[in-house]
Amino acid sequence: EISKMAIVNINVSVTNPPKPSLLLKSGAMISIGGTTLAAGEYQLLTTKDDLKAITSPAKAIASIAWATNVVTVTLSEAHGWSVGDVIPLVVSGVNPSAYNRAVEATVTTSTAFTYPLAGDPGTATVMGTVKTVAANEIIQMNTTFWAQGTTRSVYVLELGEVSSIAAITALGDFIDEDISLGNTYQKFFSYLVPREWDAEPTFKTLTGLYTSPASLVYFFVTTTIATYETWVATANKSVFAGVEAPGIPSTEFSMAFPFQSSLANDPGSSNMVPPMAYRFGYGVTEYPVKGNSTLLKQLQDNSINYIGTAAEGGLSNKMLVAGHMLDGNPFNYWYSVAWVAINLELDLANEIINGSNTNINPLYYEQNGIERLQRRALKTMRNGISYGLILGRVIGTGLTQQDFNTEYEKGTYAGNAVINAVPFSSYTSLNPSDYALGKYDGLSAVMTPRRGFESITFNVNVTNFVGA
Repeated sequence: EISKMAIVNINVSVTNPPKPSLLLKSGAMISIGGTTLAAGEYQLLTTKDDLKAITSPAKAIASIAWATNVVTVTLSEAHGWSVGDVIPLVVSGVNPSAYNRAVEATVTTSTAFTYPLAGDPGTATVMGTVKTVAANEIIQMNTTFWAQGTTRSVYVLELGEVSSIAAITALGDFIDEDISLGNTYQKFFSYLVPREWDAEPTFKTLTGLYTSPASLVYFFVTTTIATYETWVATANKSVFAGVEAPGIPSTEFSMAFPFQSSLANDPGSSNMVPPMAYRFGYGVTEYPVKGNSTLLKQLQDNSINYIGTAAEGGLSNKMLVAGHMLDGNPFNYWYSVAWVAINLELDLANEIINGSNTNINPLYYEQNGIERLQRRALKTMRNGISYGLILGRVIGTGLTQQDFNTEYEKGTYAGNAVINAVPFSSYTSLNPSDYALGKYDGLSAVMTPRRGFESITFNVNVTNFVGA
């Protein structure tokens, strides 16, 4: 009932802009037994030192002895591995130091394992510790990630101290759950995975599940000179694959550099997204050029990334060469597509929801409503252009889908960002049942992702006609 005391009564409705999606800034470093987190649990790291609080302790050695070129190691407590498994381990802290090394260990009992060693190091006087190679890698990932700067936090996802196959299965289950409700609720955009997954066929199968243009799941993979060709054959757009330089320090995990750099993007009108090719990296080792020119060209030709130097530009920095996904497209190509997919959904949903919560300007399913949604989508694309993600200029069209397709095939929209909205009368006559359902499938977009220069040919003509 309206108060009789008031001459003017004000109805207030609130229109709120959407909160920016954080998906493109969210990535996870994969741990296999490297932390004290439970399997399937993840935790945000906001500084380099945050990992220390959850790093799993090394396993203490109770006894270690050599006999007939085989070392037998007994631990102070059960290790949890399966008898017969062969596990890459790092033995450290033992005296004599000849026992200390990265080994392929064969599990013999619930507390013991063996590894080959030519020559007797002598009787052990200090027992030392054991850690799996995979568990140690999360420390390397963390070190190299934070060497790039502190502009972006990162998650660590623990899969448990299990075999590579079991961990890959667990990651597949985790991703399926993560993406089940669409990108609005998706937690992680990319994953930095252990080196040991390189040659595991089930991991290639997993990455192949996320190669559709609409999929927003990416993997940063460390491969080797001996194995990279099997990755090239997949041409998976979901995989950023790279090789590490020979003899890198024990603290380095080279692919953590492009992984961090990809998450550090923060699209904005005054913070444009630069090309991924040739970005500077810190705390990483360049692949030697001398004697490897043919090899490095093969890597580039096959979209396998590596760390190089910026010497050609008169700079001493290390840099990424050349920032490609396995399908041959630059990282920025699929990043731009992901940005458009996320933000078109976000902005259009925001327009529709706000349109149902205002008495002044409700959004109705009619021609004006369609044009309003189109204007909102065009604004999103205009932002993408100003952020350095999309090529050309924004164009709005109002054609039937058939006419729009005809113009598209003629090249009318080449190099531009176009949003077509099929007119209300045309759409409802072609799809008579959709109006009753409140369904409109008449919006479509065409966009060309921006990319950087990767190679330039300069033609020089030398002449002897001095007086010409």
